[in-house]
Amino acid sequence: MTTPYDEAADAEWAADRREQLLAKVRQQRPERLSVSGDMTPDVAAWSRRLATYEAGNLLLGGPTGTGKTWHAWEALEQAVKDGFAGRWDFADSADWQDTISPPVDRDRIALMREVDLLILDDLGSSRINEWQRECLLSVIDKRWANARPVVITFNVKSLGEMLGGRLSSRLADDATRILLEGDDRRRAS
Repeated sequence: MTTPYDEAADAEWAADRREQLLAKVRQQRPERLSVSGDMTPDVAAWSRRLATYEAGNLLLGGPTGTGKTWHAWEALEQAVKDGFAGRWDFADSADWQDTISPPVDRDRIALMREVDLLILDDLGSSRINEWQRECLLSVIDKRWANARPVVITFNVKSLGEMLGGRLSSRLADDATRILLEGDDRRRAS
């Protein structure tokens, strides 16, 4: 049985840890993606499940400029606010290309396999060849086997056509798939 002092100390430690994690998210979140806004209800619901470690994959698709990357950052930040204390890695398409270009960054691949949440932003914004699919499969297969969620943002019509059956099957398993629609927000400003 814990004493009231221990409970208070635990609560204080958890609050401090949450603030440190939130500061890390805010520090790494790009300035243009730090604007406030409302998440779509389905993304907000997924974020709440992530905070309780009950979330599967999140597949965010839609045309260019509809807020997919913003939603990915916002979902991460909200999950941390709500109690998600896991390790995460946010990789945009350039990060992914840098990771798998020879010589392959084996440390980053290992990190992507093991973190509690992996976010791959703009997957498929450039052509994906067989080598890239194999590298991605090595990451996604390990994550799928250990029930570690991944967020994928994409603007292609079909992940299956782009990634092939093995990858798309693993990504679709226990996934929330959301299609964001609308005009390119960057052109409106």
